[in-house]
Amino acid sequence: MKRNVFCLLLMFSFYMGKGQQKDTLIYIGDPMCSWCYGFSPELDKIILAFPDTPFEMVMGGLRPGGTEKMSDLRDFLHEHWTEVHRASGQRFNFAILKKSEITYDTEPACRAVILAGKMKPAIQYDYFKAVQESFYIHNHLPNDDDTYVQLAAGLGLDAKEFHKRFKQSQTKMDAYSDFDLAGSMGIKSFPALVAKIDGKLYMVTDGYQKADRIIKLLENRGLK
Repeated sequence: MKRNVFCLLLMFSFYMGKGQQKDTLIYIGDPMCSWCYGFSPELDKIILAFPDTPFEMVMGGLRPGGTEKMSDLRDFLHEHWTEVHRASGQRFNFAILKKSEITYDTEPACRAVILAGKMKPAIQYDYFKAVQESFYIHNHLPNDDDTYVQLAAGLGLDAKEFHKRFKQSQTKMDAYSDFDLAGSMGIKSFPALVAKIDGKLYMVTDGYQKADRIIKLLENRGLK
C-alpha cells in the first residue's frame, strides 16, 4: 500500500473508531456506481463469511453534483454496464439511458443511503442495495425524492421524517463529508474495501473482485 494512503487510512480509522482496536470491514462505494452494483453479490458473501465483524460504509461520491444527462452518457454507460453484467451476472435495464431529462448526479442516492444509516444503522446496507435495484433494474428516477422516500418506507423507516431530513442542508453536508473522507483516503476506484485487523489497516480491494479471493485474503490476514 502506498505510504500516503496508509497514513490517510490511519486517520480514517481514528475517525471511524476513535482508536478502538476491534476488527472492522469498511466499504467505500456509491449506489449509482455500476461496478459497485456488480460487486454487491460478492460483498454479500464476504459479510456472510465474517458475521461477527462490524461493517461500516462510506459513500465515495462517483459523480456528485453531476450535470450531464443520462442520454449524454448513453454510450459510455452502456459499455460499462455491459461489462459489469458479463463479469458479475447482475441484471441491467438499459431503457433509462434513453431518458434525456435525467441528470446523472449521484449525490442524492448517496445522501439517501447515509440518512438511512443514521436513522437505522442496521438497514444501511440493505437500503444501499435497494437503491441499486431501484435504479438498475426498475429504472426509478435517481433525481426524484419519492424514489428514496418509498425505499425508506419499504425498510421500515418513517417516510415523512425521512423526507424532511433528506431535504435538510445538514444531510447534504453529511454526504459531502463522506465524499471528502473517501477522497482524503486516496480512494479513487469504487468499490473499495478496507479491513482493520488487530489494529492494522489493509486495502483489500480498490475495484471489482470475486468474493472467494477476498475471503481467503482476509482469513490469511487473521480476520475471523
